[in-house]
Amino acid sequence: MQYPLSRDEHAAMARYLSGIRKQLQDVSDLFSTRYGKSSNIAEVAVKTLVSTTLLEHEFLLLDSEVESPAEPKYQGIATSAR
Repeated sequence: MQYPLSRDEHAAMARYLSGIRKQLQDVSDLFSTRYGKSSNIAEVAVKTLVSTTLLEHEFLLLDSEVESPAEPKYQGIATSAR
């Protein structure tokens, strides 16, 4: 897979996603405190936070795949029959 972002772009995107996730955590905490954890607005805020966290995680996984494309994702246990 060809790396679609330059190193600078990639670093900036990682910082943006991290910042967005932190801000959404604050928003989620605020809405949960003010309106209750079971309120619709708090639930939407949590879902948004989860979506952003998943996006950030996928971006980091993509980064690790680009850095080491030759390494297998899963390494099996080698067994030998004697």
